Amino acid sequence: MDLPKIVSRQKKVFRAYLLPFQIVVGVGLSGTLIWLMIRGLEWKELIHTLSSFPAHLFILALAVFLVGIAARAMRWYVLLRGERISFLRLLLVQNAGIGLNNLSPVRLVSEPVQLAMVIRGGGVNSATALATLVIEHLMDVFAVGSILAISMILIPELRGFSIQLGAVIILALITLLVLLAIAKGMDAVPGSNRIPFLKRALAAVKSVGNSPVNLIISFLSTVTHWGLLSLSGWIIGYGLGIDIPVPAMVVLIMGGVFFVSIVPSAPGGIGTFHGAVVFTMGRLGIVGEPALIFALIVHVILFVPSTLVAIFVLPREGIKLFGKLENKGTNDNDEEQS
Repeated sequence: MDLPKIVSRQKKVFRAYLLPFQIVVGVGLSGTLIWLMIRGLEWKELIHTLSSFPAHLFILALAVFLVGIAARAMRWYVLLRGERISFLRLLLVQNAGIGLNNLSPVRLVSEPVQLAMVIRGGGVNSATALATLVIEHLMDVFAVGSILAISMILIPELRGFSIQLGAVIILALITLLVLLAIAKGMDAVPGSNRIPFLKRALAAVKSVGNSPVNLIISFLSTVTHWGLLSLSGWIIGYGLGIDIPVPAMVVLIMGGVFFVSIVPSAPGGIGTFHGAVVFTMGRLGIVGEPALIFALIVHVILFVPSTLVAIFVLPREGIKLFGKLENKGTNDNDEEQS
């Protein structure tokens, strides 16, 4: 059995059939949602409201969001303490990967690109990079679930989303159990000692689990990240005369971002992000032009900064925006710590 040939054949099948199909479905879904949202809108009112939105509030919301993505990078940086990578480098790496995901019709490229960049240019061992990235995402789910659980208690309007929120909270509890398990029982993974890379990855996870201070700081950075994203949305809502509590903004922002990440869509989440946000706002009693304008402005703030980072940073790293990773002669650090 020739594994490389099998993998190569599967990639060709994906590119020839599944990728075009996913692009067509994504564009179709985005177009359908856009049509549903714009039916019956008063275009003059929409354009007037959008053009008269206070510029200083947009700048303030953008600044708050930028601090939020810095907190997101800090979440990973804390887990990589002791590695030869700067915070600024990690901030650019993380947003370049997310930005490329925004541009790609297949939203599965962010993590591989981030790993490639921290390994090749950041001096981080590949096993450590993978282990900390996994823990970072687990931390994200746990933090969001915790915030939503508290929000459901404090805000009665959110109880209409009990099924969706309950699923996230259950997932967060499972994530917590996984975090505890990987911190305490990694040696029990069958066959781990016979696979060098897996052994190093599990050792890296256990090392992070043995640093409770770093885990706490990473968790607080995650909560700060989502809190600032929600505050940014609240500022936009304030400028439009929309009164939604900051905790409820977590549902709006999280719903839009998660929906874009799990369904096919046009590049940048155009249509799908707006549809998710407008639908959620409708459940909160906000419909029509204000809901769509809110979604449009928030979409610009959430998606444009990372996309710009990707456009400027990735070519300098030897990574094509719509192609393969170029070989610049720099290998990862797997072997130096094996």
